[in-house]
Amino acid sequence: MVIRAHWGKTWHLEISKNPRYYYIEKRGWDQFVSDNALGENEFITFTHRGNMVFHINIYEQNGVEMLTPRGIKKEGESSFKDVKKEEETDESAGRAEFIVRKRKTEESKSSKKKMERKKVKNGVETGESSRGSELKARKKKAEGYNTSKKKKRKSKSNSMSKEVLNGVPEFKITICKSHLTLLSIPAHFWDAHMPIKSTFFTVRHPNGIGSWKVLCLKNRKTIFSRGYPKLAREYPLMVGDKCTFKLIKPFEFVLLTSKKTREDIDHYMID
Repeated sequence: MVIRAHWGKTWHLEISKNPRYYYIEKRGWDQFVSDNALGENEFITFTHRGNMVFHINIYEQNGVEMLTPRGIKKEGESSFKDVKKEEETDESAGRAEFIVRKRKTEESKSSKKKMERKKVKNGVETGESSRGSELKARKKKAEGYNTSKKKKRKSKSNSMSKEVLNGVPEFKITICKSHLTLLSIPAHFWDAHMPIKSTFFTVRHPNGIGSWKVLCLKNRKTIFSRGYPKLAREYPLMVGDKCTFKLIKPFEFVLLTSKKTREDIDHYMID
């Protein structure tokens, strides 16, 4: 869609759809909000002009319509930046000279400190070579530990980004025999997207055939317990089904499945 403001500015926004409603993609919407410095309880109206072109009216919290984007000066107005520029222009030559001298003094002190550190380092390396080697080994070990931590963080970040597709958090699981009575939810998913206490969730069929109330029980693990066997029986779920649970609302999932072949089902029954 295209949205156009009174002052002629336009923004091109991507529209997406999940199983229940349409929504504007975050990237384009954030750009529109940023360009107009919005976020103070403004009221916006969208008027469709055809071919997915919308004219927008933005109103302040007091009901006054915005006729220019925030940050653009109206005629006759002054700004803090203009005053600051004038003050900088009127700075005396003596002040500028003082700043130059101060910088030179600081550079001189910094240079002396570097030379002193270098002398001390050389003395330590010459007089205590064995200790220097030990310190280097410790430093290398610490760097390796930090690198390992960074890799773990990056791996976790990538895992989290894969969970959220088109703004909808989801987790996937392949049904085995034990999953027909209880379903364990991946720890990284419930830690990021679900409440810390046991709560009932609604799980819906994507075609609107039915919905089920399921208790999300939080103990050492987080599992779907009460109400889940009925869901598995009525949906129905089969061993080998590949399931995707999409969290479309804070306490509501849509369950999508893809059926496996007979060979795959036999494989999961053996496991």
